[in-house]
Amino acid sequence: MKSASPILLSLLGLACTAQATLQCTIPAIQSLLPSNATVIFAAAQEAGSTFGNQADIAYPTNATDLPAFCAVVVNVTSSATSSFTFGLGMPVEWNQRYLAVG
Repeated sequence: MKSASPILLSLLGLACTAQATLQCTIPAIQSLLPSNATVIFAAAQEAGSTFGNQADIAYPTNATDLPAFCAVVVNVTSSATSSFTFGLGMPVEWNQRYLAVG
């Protein structure tokens, strides 16, 4: 079973080292990930924006007044019969900290 850790670490490292040059697009982010990971959403969000997925019953309220960031959703195939999806917000100005929820 392949772990999400290398994929998540790749994206976090990207947020840290390539903030200024990262294109917040599906092709740009996909090119940095292994073949078992598929970017299903990537979009730049402006400072002060609201973002979330109200269909997610665990987090029905959108976050508001956010800093500028790149919102990314990735699906990872972990075996022939299993996959998982995670989202990541990569801020334009990162303070070297992260928050995991779930």
